[in-house]
Parts: sequence; structure tokens; C-alpha cells
Amino acid sequence: MTKLLPLVLLAIGCSKDIKDAILPDDTSLPLVGTEALKFHGAVPENLIFLSIDTFRKDHFGSHSTKGLTPFLDTIVAQGVVLEDHTQCSNWTFGSTTCTLAGRNNIERGHLPRLNGVPETRPPVPEGTPFLASWLGDAGFFSVLVSANDWLSAKWGNAQGYTQALRPGGAATAVHKTATDAVVMASEAGNADRWFMHMHFMEPHASYAPPEANIVGQDLLEPWPTDLTDRPTHYDHRSEYPTLPPDQQALLEAHLRILYEAEIRTIDERLATIWDALEREGYLDNTLVVLWNDHGEQFWEHGDQTHAYRMYGEESDGFAVFWARNIVGGQWTGPTASIDLVPTVLDLFDLPMPEEVTGYPLGEAPTDRSRFGEAMARRGGINMIVKNGWKMQYQWNTAQVVVHDRNTDPLERVDLFDPTDPWQISLWEELRSQAEVMSTLVVGNGPFPVWPPDLP
Repeated sequence: MTKLLPLVLLAIGCSKDIKDAILPDDTSLPLVGTEALKFHGAVPENLIFLSIDTFRKDHFGSHSTKGLTPFLDTIVAQGVVLEDHTQCSNWTFGSTTCTLAGRNNIERGHLPRLNGVPETRPPVPEGTPFLASWLGDAGFFSVLVSANDWLSAKWGNAQGYTQALRPGGAATAVHKTATDAVVMASEAGNADRWFMHMHFMEPHASYAPPEANIVGQDLLEPWPTDLTDRPTHYDHRSEYPTLPPDQQALLEAHLRILYEAEIRTIDERLATIWDALEREGYLDNTLVVLWNDHGEQFWEHGDQTHAYRMYGEESDGFAVFWARNIVGGQWTGPTASIDLVPTVLDLFDLPMPEEVTGYPLGEAPTDRSRFGEAMARRGGINMIVKNGWKMQYQWNTAQVVVHDRNTDPLERVDLFDPTDPWQISLWEELRSQAEVMSTLVVGNGPFPVWPPDLP
């Protein structure tokens, strides 16, 4: 593996939101880029997206104390990490679609849906532009290789890619398919600049990691069924409330150990992939963006897996920008997944489409409103995050919950007060989102039940 550039710590004053910057030894080249993302010499010409399904933020890199990702930790240390990052949905169809479009699904005028019968779950309308569309207009060859069907041509969120492929299998199979496509396009003279997007399924349920990565399960009382079998795992979600407390704790412990083993597995496979990308020269003139599409809950708020609610376990995002010549550090301003697209377009000096509502990194106001939505296992749900406060609204129960994540990052204490002017202002923004979203529901519902004690 080609050794990554040596790094030294150096404080810079390019932004109050950048801290603990990391620079290469050779700092003689001029800095270019933006206030938030700076490079020595030139902005890279090519792009790699590494998106990972179902990866909890608090299990990743510098956001975690678990030590599950030694390889990814090295990438985090060399790149620009988004510290306060939210995802725009809590399941793959919803989150990848809004991320790659650079705008929320409600703004886009189409509602990704998990529940309901097939005729109420339309794909993204034909002709919807995405990042790959705009890069294609600029001459990029692009390939998407996705291990998850929810990000594919079937659901319309792979529009714009020159090729959209889905091999299934492990992350290493995704990588080989993607690089083979770029090689063939380059040999044909069709890939002077390229965008390679790999979407990995690990660590999505069921959790069936290699035995060597399972740590601590031998210390537990055995569980009577095979939790690595997806139907068995999913059946236990509905059985959990009926179990006695000791069995609930044992089930959760087994699933957490298997999930952590999946995190170790994707870290190892990404190390193998990175080694190949290094060896084959794909990282030489390339911006790499690593991001998750959503997280995973372990009954912290009543459910297990995801696509239930918008608490942090499911909706907290992470993202890292990496390049050989990037000025590393941490961006602490509020960011959202819809910011990735405008950030890339801005770096590549490409026109910013009118429909993009995310912000290039560094340009968002500090008091911005960040929204999320889902039409999934619990029906409709809307979220707003602003100044560290989060409000969620559940359609079918009319429940509104409010958390101050500045003092309660795990969202344990519900502070909902329908008489509080600040919360009423949040509700006015959130209700507007829900009202528009309700017009996008195909069929006869479900529709919002409005809270009786709010405007």
C-alpha cells in the first residue's frame, strides 16, 4: 500500500469553525479551495463517494469511544470531519435520495415510502436531477454500484449516473465492480474525469459478521435462536415488549455485539478497498467523501433497527472529506446531508442548480433549520433541528417531542411545552413541512393528526 502523506499538526485561522487542523509536511504549495475545504496545490479533479448503510454515528471514528474502526480512524485524522451533521431521513431510499439531490424530499415534491401497498410507493419521477446529472453535464463519467436495492434504478434515485449497477454481496465485490467500470470507460476514452460511488450494505441487519469479529458473545448466556437469520432477527423486534426484563437485556446484548462485529467487518473491508485504490492510483487526484445514510436503534427509544423515528440513533449523520492534499480538521458548524452536493459542485467550480437547497460547506447560517422526514414503519414523521434543539412530530399519534441536545445529547428528557414561544416557532416551521408532505402521500393516507395544544 502506498504510504499516506506524513502529517503534522498546524493551527490555521481560515475559519472559526475549523480547529485542530492537520497539514502535510510540504506546505510550500499555495492553498486553494474554499474557506472550509482547502487544498495544497489544486482541488482534486475526480470524486469518490463511499456511502455506508446503517452505520451509527457513535460507532464511527472520532465520534466514538468504542475503538471499532482503526482503519477509518486514520482517514478521519487526515480529512475534514463534519462534527454536527444530520441525515435527512432514517432509511435508505429516503436518505440517499435527498442527499444525492442536494435538497429535502419534501422540497423535491416526491415522498419515498416504506409502508403501504406497492401502488402507494412511487419511485422518484423520471427526469429528476441528481449530483451525477450535473457532473455528467460537466463531462464526468459516473458509476454507482449499490449493494442495497433502495439505491438503484428500480427506485429512480440512480438517475444521472452513466452506469448504475448492483452486484450485491460484500463491500469488496462492490469495489471491484465499480473500478472495473471506470477502467473500461477510461480505456474507451470516456473517463477523463470520473465520479465513482460505492454504497455498502454492511452493517445492515441481519447482522451476520465473520466469526473472528464477534467479541464478547461467549461471555453471554446463549440466545436460543439464530439472530444472524434476518427473519428471526426481525421477528424478535415485535416479541421484545413481551419478554421479561432479563431476556430483553440478553437479546439486546447479543444484537449489539453482532452489530459491533459488523462495524469491525466494514472497517476491515474498507481497509482492503483503500489499499487497492491506492495501489491502482485512484486516490492520486481524487476527493473522497465518506458518509452514512442513517443509523440504527437498539431500543433506546422503543424500537430496534431503523425507519421508526428521528432520534439521534437513527438520524445522526457523519461525513468526512479526504484528499491527499487536503487541509484536515473539524468543521463544527451545523451541516446536513443535503450539503454534500452543493459542496462538491462548489469545489469543482460548477454552476449551482436552483433546485439545490443545501449549502456549500462553510456558507450555512449558524441558526439554520435542518429538516428530516420519513414515511416508514411508524407512518409519517417530521423533524427539525435548530440551534441544538430538536423537535419531532409523529403523524399517527399527534405526538410532539422536544429535546435540547446542547444539554441532553442522548435525547432522554422530553421538554415539550406548547406554551413556550421558542417551541411554537419551531412548530410553525415543522408544521409547514408536514402540511406539504401530506400533499405528497399517494392514496388514501395516512395523513397528519394535528396536536390539539399547538397552533
